[in-house]
Amino acid sequence: MPESVIDVAALASAAEGRVKADKISWRQAAGQIGVSPSLLTRLRNDQRPDLDAFALIVRWLRLPADQFLIDPEELATREEPELSSSINALLRARSDLDDQDKQYLTSILASGLEHFRQTRKTN
Repeated sequence: MPESVIDVAALASAAEGRVKADKISWRQAAGQIGVSPSLLTRLRNDQRPDLDAFALIVRWLRLPADQFLIDPEELATREEPELSSSINALLRARSDLDDQDKQYLTSILASGLEHFRQTRKTN
């Protein structure tokens, strides 16, 4: 069994966030990424892209590839894509924020999510 697999739901969610933030169609996104529109349709239908397509997508998202790699056991038990992936992709796609603003908002989000996780564990 592989040590990690692509978290397709998180990758699709991040791509959707970028498409919405950029106000473009999925077809336009495919053109920018350098993949076929059908590949993005398959991604949105929870089908894993090949390695080359994965690399092109994460480069387009401007996110580290390891953000979308997950332990297979965790993937089997998780119900929702990671919220921070979606929101971070939206933040990175914003042209009205500089890098410092994006990092600040990302740290606030991470702190808030950690608070919610810890609160849920103790309740």
